[in-house]
Amino acid sequence: MAIAHLDKLNKIILGFVLLTLLRNVITSILARIGIYNIYIYNWYNLISFILVAVLYYLTFQNRYFKGLALLLLLVSVGIACLDLQSLLDVKTINFNSFSYHASGSFTILLILIYYFELLKYLPEPKLGSSPLFWFSSGALFYYSGTIFSYIFINNTFNDLKLRDQYWVVDALLSVVFNIFLAVAIWYMKPRPS
Repeated sequence: MAIAHLDKLNKIILGFVLLTLLRNVITSILARIGIYNIYIYNWYNLISFILVAVLYYLTFQNRYFKGLALLLLLVSVGIACLDLQSLLDVKTINFNSFSYHASGSFTILLILIYYFELLKYLPEPKLGSSPLFWFSSGALFYYSGTIFSYIFINNTFNDLKLRDQYWVVDALLSVVFNIFLAVAIWYMKPRPS
């Protein structure tokens, strides 16, 4: 698929998809050869939220919502830096203590604002063919489904039974999110004139 015809929003969504694919490939390879990979998840969490915040900043029409998206982006980066060791230590066994639930909550808030503006301004004539709508719907399912898991991730990760349950829920919601992402990419294809 050539990306020249894509607008900024679709390029960001595609970037998010490629970043997720890259994270999954790298962490799978590292796990198979026995190398620590949690720091990659920590970096992915930070970078993916930056993409999400920029995506909604460009989408929002209300200047206060645009400002909120930028503020949440800065706060998220600041929160991630509070536990900088989890980003810089390649042998870390801890998820970033603060940024998972903060960025998840911020993402849910930005998506709800997007839906509010979607209803208020009705900018999409065919909502079902909007890649941003499909991205937002999948992200809302994923982040709202995993938010509590992220809050308790460092407490449950060392208990094998709870960790296994966490990863099953995360994997199932990730599959749902990826299906929504596939639909979003499908609707990015050029339309015949």
